[in-house]
Amino acid sequence: MTGDFTRDSFAPEKGFTRVLMQQGRPQLDADLNEQVAIFWHYWRTVLTDLVGPYAGPYDRCGFGVITREVTADALSPHEREELRALFKDPGEFLLSPGRYYVGGILCENKHYLAYSAHLGYGESLLAPKRNVPYLVYLDVWERPVTSIEDETIGEPALNGMDTSLRARVTWRVRIAELEKSVYGSGDCNKVKEHWSSITHAWQPEHRGCLKVRVSDTAEGAERDHRHQEAGYRGSHNHLYRVEIHHGGVAGGGASGATFKVSRENASVIFRIAEIEDNVVTLETWGRDTRFGLRAGDWVEIDDAAGHGATPGHLWQIQKVDISRRQITLNGSPRHGNLSNRPHLLRRWDHKAGDSKRGGLELRDGAVVLKEGEGNNNWLSLENGLRIQFHKSNPANVYRPGDYWLIPARVATGAMWPREHGHPKALPPHGIEHHYAPLAIVSFGSDGVLETRGDCRLKFNVPVAF
Repeated sequence: MTGDFTRDSFAPEKGFTRVLMQQGRPQLDADLNEQVAIFWHYWRTVLTDLVGPYAGPYDRCGFGVITREVTADALSPHEREELRALFKDPGEFLLSPGRYYVGGILCENKHYLAYSAHLGYGESLLAPKRNVPYLVYLDVWERPVTSIEDETIGEPALNGMDTSLRARVTWRVRIAELEKSVYGSGDCNKVKEHWSSITHAWQPEHRGCLKVRVSDTAEGAERDHRHQEAGYRGSHNHLYRVEIHHGGVAGGGASGATFKVSRENASVIFRIAEIEDNVVTLETWGRDTRFGLRAGDWVEIDDAAGHGATPGHLWQIQKVDISRRQITLNGSPRHGNLSNRPHLLRRWDHKAGDSKRGGLELRDGAVVLKEGEGNNNWLSLENGLRIQFHKSNPANVYRPGDYWLIPARVATGAMWPREHGHPKALPPHGIEHHYAPLAIVSFGSDGVLETRGDCRLKFNVPVAF
């Protein structure tokens, strides 16, 4: 979860049941956030134990895939006609309103939704392809929403100050082609039987592990006379974020995995007012130099809706004009309609260095991901902070958006768990996606999409007497 946090202190393996505040002590965001995380984990676990990894209430089960005709009795003839008019293209289908629980997370669809209206920028409907089964599935995760994206979060009495942010459940309906020889034309039982192997294509089992340590030989590190010679040498406490940019395997050449780094947990974001060629005008500016922009910074333009399946392109700032709230990039970004779909500009803090001394090697603005073992391929971020992507067998498959958080403290260095006296290799802290099969569809003889199988599970809600 991106945000200006102290750290993420929730650790489910410790078995904590609640956080108890004490009198006369300073309060930190981490304590309150940990209490919420404890309850959220408990609630999701209970729901999953009761209804399974995915299911919906029998009389209000949502996300049904409708490819031909809406037959709900509650609809008026006029409403039926309006919905019928939505089937404009052969690959179109509707999603029925209702609720569905995925991984213990409530997903709600308030009304009939055309799949074409659900598509993100750059996505398109399926093109007719005979005798090929497709799986329609639900992809669910959480994303943060700040006052920059939603102005109602800020407090007007404090001039719109963002005292906190919100987490929102985000769901996207996606489509994957199935192998007909295995799944037939519409056998949902086969899908459920192979569900684990199917989801590993979207969320690999081996997504990489990271180690963190501090050293006095980091590339480009500047010593501060106030701090010890070895260890973390930053002048501020930071929550570093190491996030996968382009996915794949390590050492894959021009198509290999890359990552990006933020010393503020990717919380330095700005709402875009206008993009003209390579000049970007921002609606707001950073509150100080620490949360501002400078020439040489790498920035990413994100869809504010957070629905993008692929990362945005990284651009380097060539020039900054604070008075006009404008920056000039080293290229001209392509973008959608900013009035209909707001976009954000997000700052990243990695810099290129001497790769022979552990410095970062960049490709298209992101850092080339290298794996290592022992003392090999420790990569220097800054201020003595070093990371190593742990090599494994079978090979890791890195996924875009996966991230690790590194709390760096002036007093103690990097807060990273150790095992047998050495930095522990940890899997990604997130983003955790949850999936649920909805239906199997294919194109009929007339070239129009048809539902071959409804893969949703339903449960009966007990009636209280």
